[in-house]
Amino acid sequence: MKKGLLLIAAIIFIAFNSNAQLANETFDAGLPSGWLTVTPTFASFNTNWHGSDHEGSFFMRASSYSGGNHATEQWLVSPSFSTMGFNSLSFSFDNDKANYPGNDLQAYMSSDFAGDSASFTSATWVEITGLTLSSGDYTVVTSTSDISSVVGNANVYVAFKYTSTDSEGAVWDVDNVTVTGVASVNDITTSTKLFPNPASSVLNIQSEVNISNITVANVIGQKVLNVNNVNADNYRLELNALTNGVYLININNVDGTSNVAKFVKK
Repeated sequence: MKKGLLLIAAIIFIAFNSNAQLANETFDAGLPSGWLTVTPTFASFNTNWHGSDHEGSFFMRASSYSGGNHATEQWLVSPSFSTMGFNSLSFSFDNDKANYPGNDLQAYMSSDFAGDSASFTSATWVEITGLTLSSGDYTVVTSTSDISSVVGNANVYVAFKYTSTDSEGAVWDVDNVTVTGVASVNDITTSTKLFPNPASSVLNIQSEVNISNITVANVIGQKVLNVNNVNADNYRLELNALTNGVYLININNVDGTSNVAKFVKK
């Protein structure tokens, strides 16, 4: 980690909570790139989660009926996302169910999955409990769960699990999957200001003295941006090259002073 980042403890900040969306999927094009379907076990009938639609609304569907019910286990797994630098995490999705008997939909998370079907069974999958599930008649409900227990991991996955038997197989639909991270963000209140924070494409830096250089690092200390020879008291830092998340910015001034703060790229 750069020496300047150690100045954080010596600078006065105002802390506030800020949200950053780590995952957001509407399934408008069927199974999206990066999502994985896995069927570890099945009996005489093999199927996977698949894209479906109704009156212009798109979603992912799991079912097991083909001339009768079949015993299946079907998983729909998200791409990985980083939870580094966040204080808490929220997992949300819409779901609905047809009026057929069968097992409840389940959701899981993992921080040691390698991202491919070959390593699926060796990964640790922790069930996300307390889901809000549809009672049937294709009534759409939204389920929101706290998954803060996986904060601080570089690669986290969420997954949906569908199971059926030879005698019962419900139909479950899933849509609008989001994972939102809440970070404690620090804004400089002395001689330098950052705005907006969170920022989407540009972070404005305003200083009482001219800035000499700017360094941006991710939450594990890796430098991701560096701007030299600024020589101005206002600077627009382009963020398009950064992925969404929390970053540390180190601002060095021509008079030898420095400021360090957190900002969120959303």
